[in-house]
Amino acid sequence: MTMAPTTSSTFRRSCAEAAATVSQGHHYIREDGTVIEVCTTDRRDGDFHLHAELDGLVARRSVVMPGAWAVAQQVHGAAVVDGDPLATPQADALITTEVGQPIAVQGADCAPIAFITDGGPVAVAHAGWRGLAAGVIDETIGRLEEQGARAQCAVVGPTIGPECYEFGRDDLDHVASLLGEEVRGSTSAGAPALDLRSAITSAFAKHDVIDVRFVGGCTACENAGFSHRARGDVERHALAARILPEAER
Repeated sequence: MTMAPTTSSTFRRSCAEAAATVSQGHHYIREDGTVIEVCTTDRRDGDFHLHAELDGLVARRSVVMPGAWAVAQQVHGAAVVDGDPLATPQADALITTEVGQPIAVQGADCAPIAFITDGGPVAVAHAGWRGLAAGVIDETIGRLEEQGARAQCAVVGPTIGPECYEFGRDDLDHVASLLGEEVRGSTSAGAPALDLRSAITSAFAKHDVIDVRFVGGCTACENAGFSHRARGDVERHALAARILPEAER
């Protein structure tokens, strides 16, 4: 397990490893004294797709983060829903104020993101280029603000890098018109590419969130996660977050 450099004094991070897993776990201490736990998995942790065999899926989730996970049927949009472990709505972001309730998203090139706030709710989002263009980060931050919370830090799990993400010029022009020219990249072969990490950073910067931490590598060319584009993977890695119960701090 590795720790990325801490760049903000607002959050002091510690790491805790769960037995028999290679998932990364990070703790963020907020201004109100509460703690947010964020865990990311990679391909070595197994499949977290919602359609995976249920008993195995539940067991893998429990190793990464205890409790019944609240998840959604991801549709590459911008809908934000309250995290409910008894429901699986169509949405690409979840939010919760319930202490101890895990909320999670899955990915296989698209970025799984946790929103660390100054207090109150925590949120997660699944953000590919369509979700970013639809405004999933904007909508999630808006929902947090409606509940009196301010996003101060973003934690981004494994996602595809520009060196592996050849992109059509028309779609690239569209994303650049929304999020800036810095989203343009090049593949290792020199073809036009989308820099998804730059697009995410730009989307957060629109809301004055400059502390964006990428804790996973490229899903296509590193052993960071599953990749639909590079290998046709049907499996998914996950990012889960919760407000840590006081007894576990």
